[in-house]
Amino acid sequence: MAKQGPSVHEAISASLLRVGRTLEGQGMVYQALTPYLKLIERYPNSQEASVATERVLAIAEGLRKMGQHHMAMTVIELLEAAHQGQ
Repeated sequence: MAKQGPSVHEAISASLLRVGRTLEGQGMVYQALTPYLKLIERYPNSQEASVATERVLAIAEGLRKMGQHHMAMTVIELLEAAHQGQ
């Protein structure tokens, strides 16, 4: 019997995490929020969702440290909304 690869959901969640990490690595933190939040909302039970949650919280903390408190709160509210969509 042939070995089965990851499910479609696993492949999509892994891809979303890779896109988010790539964008974040390029300094595009605001753009990275979209794939991270989509991953959290659509695939909440995936291993990648917990990593994405950590990354979103790290982005919010980075904004707070830069004195961008309003933006940090907005990011936290978006994260909360993504978790409520589960």
